Amino acid sequence: MTSSDRLKTAIAIALRAEQAEQNDAEASLDRIAGAIAAAVVVEIKNLQIVYSAGLVAPPGGGAVTGVFNCTIS
Repeated sequence: MTSSDRLKTAIAIALRAEQAEQNDAEASLDRIAGAIAAAVVVEIKNLQIVYSAGLVAPPGGGAVTGVFNCTIS
């Protein structure tokens, strides 16, 4: 399952869980927002950044320069 599919599923679960709410729309909205935020954080924490090239460290020390080339999955 892709991260997009996992996130979509988590959002759908959050919305389904609140479909029957009839008394407290604000509490329902808060629970939905919390569930979506938690799902996004999970996906962000599961990202992998793979450095491929681009940074150069000066031979005598100092700041690294260049462009951070990477892939994110």
